[in-house]
Amino acid sequence: MKKFPELIHKKNLQINSKQGFWGKMSKIALISAAAGALFGIFLNSKPFMQANLSRKEADFFTDDAVSEGLFLQLNRPVNVLVMGMSVLPPDTKKLPEDTQELGYLPQINSFDGLSDVMLLIRFDPKAKQLNILSIPRDTRTEIEAYGFRKINAANRLGGAYLSAKSVSNLLGDIEINGYVRINVLGVGKLVDALGGVTVKVPKDLKYQDDSQHLYINLKAGEQHLNGDQALQLLRFRNDGQGDIGRIQRQQILMQALIEQSLNPATLARSPIILNTVKENIDTNLNLDSLLTLLNFGVRINRSNIQMLTLPGRVSSSSEFNTSYWLPDEKEIDVMMARYFDFGLKE
Repeated sequence: MKKFPELIHKKNLQINSKQGFWGKMSKIALISAAAGALFGIFLNSKPFMQANLSRKEADFFTDDAVSEGLFLQLNRPVNVLVMGMSVLPPDTKKLPEDTQELGYLPQINSFDGLSDVMLLIRFDPKAKQLNILSIPRDTRTEIEAYGFRKINAANRLGGAYLSAKSVSNLLGDIEINGYVRINVLGVGKLVDALGGVTVKVPKDLKYQDDSQHLYINLKAGEQHLNGDQALQLLRFRNDGQGDIGRIQRQQILMQALIEQSLNPATLARSPIILNTVKENIDTNLNLDSLLTLLNFGVRINRSNIQMLTLPGRVSSSSEFNTSYWLPDEKEIDVMMARYFDFGLKE
């Protein structure tokens, strides 16, 4: 009789194991169904590419390696640079006519300006790990042909290629396989298409900028945010913590979006969602690659997702005329070896 509870426990484990197996199989089936629907909507191999890369710029990336081998199977680690673009009319090469008489500076759907968000994401099938490195927009680094600048200026100066080149140099010449740029307007549309996102706002956030019609008013606590409110959480930086405080809030939102985006109900609607935001996305990744990375994200254990921030410190007023995030090269070497399997080993 003493063994009876143990037998029940083992039986429950078997049931849970089966449920876990069929749960994974259902997600794979949904990915396959979504893949078929996406191929029906987007016939070209790079359906979200907005930029025209030169041969030199295109050769810097190696996105074709993402989907080698079996369909949807990631066979080696892949590094993708993701940038969030917040673009105002003066940032563009040609001022949009419909913004000239507004009397304020609206956000526009463009990829010409500064990169407000910079993330290097490593998809590692060997370690079954997803590592997300946030790079502060004020990071002081050398931009090829322009000298030392804030790293977010690289996109304005030379687009996605120069941004990726600058990030690679900053991190010891690491390989970057592809890039994704999403305009801030697309982030709002994505959150709305997902039906909103539930996050825990860490504290009251309040800010007003009439010149941009930017009005932020969020209360602390767990709440369900719509697209506009999610953008308020992303863009707030007036709490004395500057870019580092904003990165922490970006990571909170990212974790919530990952949880919500990779559930079966959302995956079934992914073709519709992507079609909604396709004009706000620019990427050189082909459709096979995007689906392969999505499949990896679906199957990974959430405990194996690591959020990181570039090691460094805020510059003092005596060092520079403007505020920078000064990278710590030694700590970066340690971090890259540990989480990106690159460079010096610990």
